[in-house]
Amino acid sequence: MLNTKSSYLVILVATYNRLESLRWTIDSIDAGTRCFHEIIVIDGGSTDGTIEFLRAHSGITPVFQGKLIGQARACNQVWRQIESKYTCWVNDDTELVPGSLDLAVDVLEKHPEIGMVGLKMKDTVGRGASQAYGGAVSEYGILNCNHGVLPTSLLRSVGYFNEDYRTYTIDPDLTASVLSAGKAVVLTKQVGVRHHRAMLGEEQQGKRKRELLSNSTIYREKFGFLEASSYLSFGWRRKIRKVFLDLLFFASSWKPERFGLGERDRINLQEGRFIRITDPLENMFRPYYMVQRIHRKFLFMHSNPYRHLVDQAGG
Repeated sequence: MLNTKSSYLVILVATYNRLESLRWTIDSIDAGTRCFHEIIVIDGGSTDGTIEFLRAHSGITPVFQGKLIGQARACNQVWRQIESKYTCWVNDDTELVPGSLDLAVDVLEKHPEIGMVGLKMKDTVGRGASQAYGGAVSEYGILNCNHGVLPTSLLRSVGYFNEDYRTYTIDPDLTASVLSAGKAVVLTKQVGVRHHRAMLGEEQQGKRKRELLSNSTIYREKFGFLEASSYLSFGWRRKIRKVFLDLLFFASSWKPERFGLGERDRINLQEGRFIRITDPLENMFRPYYMVQRIHRKFLFMHSNPYRHLVDQAGG
């Protein structure tokens, strides 16, 4: 067993030549997390002093992989060697808001039907800095969790990160996998992660676009069973949702601020296929919202790659 400091919450941070931002990440976790936890930092062969920093830091469990093998493989190699109740992944260019991990594990402790708690993320630089928080909705209407906390046993049962992707799309895939296993996925109401996103050069942007294009094919093939529908098409349902939201929250005396909602929330409620339109009301007094659940008719489709997990759980 790789984790020796904690069997409750294991936090994985994969890094490469980002010593300065890695320090912020580690400090924010330590300063803002009260629950029993262990930080495992996976280094891909850094040459900027990161290795020396990790060796000297007694509070970190370092894993020196020596080369870049992609975030999916790097994290999976470590996850396969740990035993813990909960786990999560954190990027090395982020800061954790105090209490965010404690909140996530508390939600999981109290609500076993929830499979993953997404930590609301806000970019601090770039175009995303002007938005209340980040996150995209996939073509199948699933709101992605950029950073999530989940039971390690559930992560193991869905196969960890999908290694068909090197880096990009691993989090949308895992979000959809947890949902397809019959569990709910929720989002924290408060921002839990501040993302100091590194600006990509032209060459890096081109590489990212090509990788995302290739990954979208993998994603569609794996979760294509969600495209089927015997009722109103998702496109028409989106239009109906838009009209309803305009009337209820934005074009009437019912103002979105009354429910703590903003434009990003409006988009998620409109585009999120598996989020109930009444979600803000149902979860008004909870620390989470945007609850996603896939309908049983989809879960029991033979083409659902996680149907066996649904069967094991008794539907």
